[in-house]
Amino acid sequence: MDRTLLPLLLLSMALVTMLAPHATLTLTAIIALSALATWGAWAVLQSFGKTSEAQSVIERHPVRY
Repeated sequence: MDRTLLPLLLLSMALVTMLAPHATLTLTAIIALSALATWGAWAVLQSFGKTSEAQSVIERHPVRY
């Protein structure tokens, strides 16, 4: 990153925060809700992947007829 880019980025963030607080709150809410939705979806998908101990024993030692 160029050394002049970081101060400009910080200045623009400060100006947006001061001049448009509703936009700042909206962006913060969007980021927070997307993080929560991602975490929730990950938890749901992980719950489908878990098997019971009995099921895993059956899969490791199949019955041969």
